[in-house]
Amino acid sequence: MEGMEARDDSLSRITLGKACRAAVDYGIDLRELDYLMGLTPLERLVRHDQALQLILAARKAGIQRYGFDPRPAEEPERA
Repeated sequence: MEGMEARDDSLSRITLGKACRAAVDYGIDLRELDYLMGLTPLERLVRHDQALQLILAARKAGIQRYGFDPRPAEEPERA
């Protein structure tokens, strides 16, 4: 049984290696993904909240600068 588990684990690593290689060959930089996956869920939520606050501040600054909100008057319905 133990040998079987080790074989399954190594097979997963081989598959993951091929997927990572394909992503890199396609031009995807996996360093950021690797870093983000090392964060705790709470750290990820904090980063998300910081990004959201930045976007909201940018929207507010745009409205102050141009005098209107460039978003459509009616938001499209989400499925």
